Amino acid sequence: MAGNIIKILANLPDFLRKSMLQTKLREFYLMEERDKHETISMVLKAASTIEASVLSVLIKTWMEVLSEFDGVRISNMVRIYCEEILMNPKTIENLNIESLINVFCSLQDKQKEKLADCLKEVILSFPNRYELLEIIPKPALKILKIK
Repeated sequence: MAGNIIKILANLPDFLRKSMLQTKLREFYLMEERDKHETISMVLKAASTIEASVLSVLIKTWMEVLSEFDGVRISNMVRIYCEEILMNPKTIENLNIESLINVFCSLQDKQKEKLADCLKEVILSFPNRYELLEIIPKPALKILKIK
């Protein structure tokens, strides 16, 4: 079901997709911690079943919208993603990392910097940082200038 929702969102016009993602992200931050983890777990599982071109459209809008939030909220979300990835490393192995890196690189410099800073902050303060660094694909670490 989550895969179908992702496909539908990706096929919406930009202005609708952005508006819906803004609403969903605001709702996400109001959820209980357990529900946040469940949501991100479902997203990670569904993302690996979506073709790269469709996922790229949605991820770009998601990154643009996410970069509008303050660093604390971004870091909170990234932390949960990291925790979920550590619990199930296969989720990241099944993603087309190259297309996701291309999407990240296509963002405006200010957006890239904000998202990268939050991601680096989470990684470097993460209790299992070395385990996490082993899971993150090398090209992604290179873009972040880690390692």
